[in-house]
Amino acid sequence: MKGESVEIAGYTTLPLLLPETRTFPKTATHYLYLRPHEPRIPDPDSSRSLFVVNIPIDTTETHLRHLFGAQLSAGRVERVHFEDVPTKKHSSEAATEGNLSHRNKKRKRITADDLQSTLDSITLPSTWDRQLQKSGAHAIVVFADKPSMESSLKAAAKSGKRGPKIIWGDGIPEDRIPELGSHRYSSHERMRYPDRATLLRTVNEYMTAFAEVSEARKREEMKKTQEPDEDGFVTVTHGPKLNSVAREDEVKDLIEKQKKKNAGLEDFYRFQSREKRKARQNELLRRFDEDKRKLRDIKDRRGKIRPE
Repeated sequence: MKGESVEIAGYTTLPLLLPETRTFPKTATHYLYLRPHEPRIPDPDSSRSLFVVNIPIDTTETHLRHLFGAQLSAGRVERVHFEDVPTKKHSSEAATEGNLSHRNKKRKRITADDLQSTLDSITLPSTWDRQLQKSGAHAIVVFADKPSMESSLKAAAKSGKRGPKIIWGDGIPEDRIPELGSHRYSSHERMRYPDRATLLRTVNEYMTAFAEVSEARKREEMKKTQEPDEDGFVTVTHGPKLNSVAREDEVKDLIEKQKKKNAGLEDFYRFQSREKRKARQNELLRRFDEDKRKLRDIKDRRGKIRPE
């Protein structure tokens, strides 16, 4: 509506003209909805950020920088956070925290959950040269300062009064944004196989973070076992033997225990013990009869064999 600033549920509307394409040779009106960013847990950047809803699916950081900096001529954009897309800031903050942990001894100890979040943020190289947004997605635009954010919001409201005059992406050099269509898919086919150095660097980074998470989990479990329970008792645990000789002895002990266990199972039933006892008695009687026969033969030969 020309001459009036349309506001819906606290959002300032900014009408845009989507440029015509080969498949649709007409311009179409698209509406952005903007308001100051007010998260549930504020951060230092909240006061200078705009929450932008219903961004076009082909939106890039270059588009938003060009929109607020050149087309609205209002403020300088510092960075853009897209929906469900990890940002370089978060990953750099995690890396900075890891580096500062060794320097600042008074700093809070990094937990296994902190390391796990770092591990989850490590991904393989992207196979697309340009990401597409979801329909109706949102973005958080962080400006250089609060006056830039406020002036951008006022400029958007002023532009909304004049109606859809701004053409989306108009004036951006072609080499600044990767092409869509068949070019995007041909690039995807090429980027499916990243170079060996990049792939190795990513895998090594992941395995290093995975080892750190495992060690942190073990340390936390050991710490829990040393803490007293509600009654004041500490659970005593027996850790694994580390040297090879001790492991060998441990394996031998397990084998001996298994043999004893199997030996006990042989005489599990009463008739088995009875049969074994009978067999032992018969063997003793046989040996006794054999000894009696030998003794009798010796007595019979006595006096009959004389030396020459």
